[in-house]
Amino acid sequence: MLDAGLDIEVAFYQPGTAGKKAYDAQFGIEINWDIDLLSGYPHQIFVKEQATYQRGEQAKIAPQLLSWALRDPKTPLLIFGWFAEIVWLAWSLRTLRGLPTLTISETTMAGFAATSKPAWRVSLLRWLLRHVSAALYIGSRNREFLTHMGVSSQKLFPTPYSVDKVYFESEIQRLMPQRRQLCLQYGLDPDKPTFLFCGKLYSLKRNIELLEAYQAAGLQDKAQLIYVGEGQLRPELERRIQQAGLKYVHLLGFFNTSQMPLAYVLGEVLCLISESETWGLVVNEALACGRPVIVTDTVGCSPDVVSPANGWVIPIDKLTKTLLEAFQQREAWPKMGAVGRAKISHHTFASMANGVKSALQMIKQS
Repeated sequence: MLDAGLDIEVAFYQPGTAGKKAYDAQFGIEINWDIDLLSGYPHQIFVKEQATYQRGEQAKIAPQLLSWALRDPKTPLLIFGWFAEIVWLAWSLRTLRGLPTLTISETTMAGFAATSKPAWRVSLLRWLLRHVSAALYIGSRNREFLTHMGVSSQKLFPTPYSVDKVYFESEIQRLMPQRRQLCLQYGLDPDKPTFLFCGKLYSLKRNIELLEAYQAAGLQDKAQLIYVGEGQLRPELERRIQQAGLKYVHLLGFFNTSQMPLAYVLGEVLCLISESETWGLVVNEALACGRPVIVTDTVGCSPDVVSPANGWVIPIDKLTKTLLEAFQQREAWPKMGAVGRAKISHHTFASMANGVKSALQMIKQS
């Protein structure tokens, strides 16, 4: 965005795991992400260590954060999500003062309804969203939520949720010729069709259900199932794999960000069957790598990037049938992957930046 002539400054509530090793409770391991998230743009961080989001902590940083958020009445502020009371306060003050404010979030109707909220909080959010200068939406289900909350269509701008598509495509081109050797390196059979899960091993992702469906479909000796990720369900998965003698199910462990294209070289059909998923960026990754996908209808990206031409969108109770159907259609996987790559073509960082710029241009002219 700086290259496009926009001067930006970013503020983070806390640094999270950026630039250091930290324990991730859902992965169940210490992680040190191998991409630099903080270089190349001016930024500041209000809570220097691991945040608690308790009110005392928020009160401590309130003077600095509010001063930053309100210092320039002419400069638009883009708020990503509404995760803490101090963010609501800054947003409310800007709205009351008529200062230009944009929002972007992942929220969907299903996700918003999943947890009960006080009526005052829903009403306040509805009021804030109705008075926002522009609302950026990542996909159709996110747009549906914003429309439901009263955001007018003139204020809605698409910022299609994206991964580093160029990196994934270039890495796939580099690694795919080595697939046979890489499969052998990871103890896989390069000649067996391979289903893939990427993510955290915990109940929300339905890791156990995927294993059970694989067995129920009778694919134990016909296809491989590989899990890329770590988490609390790993011991249970290991126990079930050993107990059933599943020699073609493999737990490959955690892959860091730069290693993720390798997952889509080893695996040929991504399975994302989460109970709830506001979007599901692993689907973007798989499609960018030319892989078909199986997703449940609870995955937020499903209406935008998955169709019968490049995958399957199903209720969870159809998973066993779908795994078998996908296996039987394995000759079509390369063609489906090509369709998926085309479908994801506009989900790029450039497209997201263009959405932001269009919103800023509208604000400037109004």
